[in-house]
Amino acid sequence: MAALVRRNEWNARSAAAIALALLGTLLACTPAVAQDQAEEASKESSITPMEGCAQRDREDSTMLERVRRRLTVTACASSAWLDGLFGDQFRYDEYRATYGRVSAGGLWSDYDGFDPRLRFRVRLKLPQWDDRITAFAGRVGEDEYISDTEGDFEALPTRQFGDLEDESVLVGLGYSSPERTGNDFDLGVGVRVDLPLDPYARARYEIVRGFGERYVFTARETVFWQNTEGFGTTTRVYLDRAISDTLLLRWANLGKYTEETLGLEWYTQLTLFQSLNERTGLAWQWQTEGETDNEVQLTRHAARLIVRRQLTPEWLFLEVRAGVAWPRRMLSEEREASPEVGIALEMEFGNPR
Repeated sequence: MAALVRRNEWNARSAAAIALALLGTLLACTPAVAQDQAEEASKESSITPMEGCAQRDREDSTMLERVRRRLTVTACASSAWLDGLFGDQFRYDEYRATYGRVSAGGLWSDYDGFDPRLRFRVRLKLPQWDDRITAFAGRVGEDEYISDTEGDFEALPTRQFGDLEDESVLVGLGYSSPERTGNDFDLGVGVRVDLPLDPYARARYEIVRGFGERYVFTARETVFWQNTEGFGTTTRVYLDRAISDTLLLRWANLGKYTEETLGLEWYTQLTLFQSLNERTGLAWQWQTEGETDNEVQLTRHAARLIVRRQLTPEWLFLEVRAGVAWPRRMLSEEREASPEVGIALEMEFGNPR
C-alpha cells in the first residue's frame, strides 16, 4: 500500500516521462528477451529427465549413498517424464522434491515362522497437471494399502487379521489437498502390476479435532473397490493424549468389512509412544483383534516393544521389535504364547520440503 501511495503522489508529467522511458527500453529489449526465452526453452526441451535431475557423485561417497542418490534421481526423472505428458514447462525444482522410502527386513514368530519384508513407496509430483494430484508407485501390502488398514510402522508392518500378506507392486493416481485442514477428502485409483491386471479405487474422508490442551480425536472412513475382491469399507477411530513432552498415548480402533470377509474384521490397539532423545523412540503396544463370523471370534492378543532409531546419515533408520502373541484362529487350536522378533532398515530418499 505504501508503494501505491507514493506512486499516486507523483505528478502527471513525471509519470508520463517515466512511462515513455520504460516503453522505449522495453521495445529495445523485447527482441533480445524473446530470443533468450526461445533459446532457454529449446535448451530445456532438449534435456532428458535424467539429465535435468542428475546429481554429482562425490568421490568419497559410500555405496549406500550412491544407491540413495540413484533412487532420488530416478524418482525425480519419473515425475518429470510423467508430468511432461501434460505440458512442456518442466519444473525440475518441484520434481526434485519428490520423496520416497525403501525398507528391507524380516519378522519371525513361533506361530507363523519367518517372513522377509521388502517394501518401497514413492509419490510423484505433477505440477503441470494439478498440485492436488500425485502419482503413486510402491511395493506394499496390497490389502492393507487399498483397504487403509496400514499401521503406524511401515518397515515391519504389524500382523493383523491373520498372517502378513505378500507384497504387491501397485501404481496409481491420488487426489488430495496439499494442505490438511481437519476435514479432508482423498481419492485414489490404480492397478496391481501383475497378470491379470487388478484395478482398484478408494475414497477416504478424515476428520481431525483437538480438544482441551492434550487431546486429539481422529475419525476416518474409507470406501474401496478391487476387481478381485469387490467392495468394502474401513472405519478408523483414534484418540491421542499427550501425557508429557516425551510421552504420547494412542488408542486406535479399526473395523473392516468386505464382500470376501467373514463378517467384520476389527482390532483395538493401545500404544504408548516414548521419545528417549532426538534420534530414538519407543512404542509399547498392546493389540487385540478378531473376526465376528470366525469360529474363534478373538483371533489374537499381542504385546510388543518397537524401537526406532535414526542412524548416521540422518536418512537411515533402524527398527527393531520384540514381543509375544497369543493367536488362535480355529477351535482345534490351543491359545499358546508365540514369541516374535523382527529387524529392518529403512532409507528415505528424495528432497522433501
